[in-house]
Amino acid sequence: MNNKSGSYHYDEFKTKTQVEELERLYRQACSLLDIERQIWSSIGLSPGDRVLDVGCGSGVVTQEIAKHVYPGEVTGVDISQDLLERGKQAYSTSRQHDVGEKTSNLTFQQGEVTELPFPESTFDVVYARLLFQHLSNPLEALSSIQRVLKPGGLLCILDVDKSWTGLYPEPESSVAIEQAIINKQLEQGGDPWVGRKLGHYLKSTHFSKVRTDISIVDSDRLGLANFFGMLSFGGSYQDGKSQLQTLREKAQLDVQKLLDNPYVWSGFALFTVTGRKESNDSYRN
Repeated sequence: MNNKSGSYHYDEFKTKTQVEELERLYRQACSLLDIERQIWSSIGLSPGDRVLDVGCGSGVVTQEIAKHVYPGEVTGVDISQDLLERGKQAYSTSRQHDVGEKTSNLTFQQGEVTELPFPESTFDVVYARLLFQHLSNPLEALSSIQRVLKPGGLLCILDVDKSWTGLYPEPESSVAIEQAIINKQLEQGGDPWVGRKLGHYLKSTHFSKVRTDISIVDSDRLGLANFFGMLSFGGSYQDGKSQLQTLREKAQLDVQKLLDNPYVWSGFALFTVTGRKESNDSYRN
């Protein structure tokens, strides 16, 4: 999920922030996994596919993709060597526990999305979850992805759009931290509204059969405590300034109090955008 020119830099976080972020990312991955499995089925992700998971982080979801497409090979790529090492360790541990389960089809490699270190036409499917919101050069990233896709290969991007989020009742501190996060993400080169733009970006870089679908992820579905557990409250944008930290702590406290409210709803739209590398043949239907 890291990138050289963008708004998320895990390796630059302080140790305490890294620990908190790893825990949050794990909760997030587990919470969204059922939705993602449904998406994999809907896009035709199948056994035997060779898949690249771009911005794989510590590889929680990457491992599940590897199980889904076995005996197809899966590669997780991320710019953070620390996250990749954690992914390798977790994968090694899971294989030791899953005696007899065929999951030895996953590798991890360090790389930047705009300069993917693979030959042309290597992968059947490229998957990118919650990555493009952090990229300052999304079109350059798409060109790099297109190069490593096989003719007719599928790109699937999952991401969000700040305008498609909601919380009610909403404390003033929550509004304040959300605006602070938006400002910080923009300052660092990210795009909080990337979800609605992805289809246009794919078409602009000559992907065909472009489609945008939306899944609603909300507190009714996940439970309010689990939903709030996915949220960062700007933890990955801390820069040592006391004002941002103070906002974060106040928002976390006020949101925690909402758990005692008779009914609270919070949710966001998860955009699923797909497209295929143009081909003159019928590589995939």
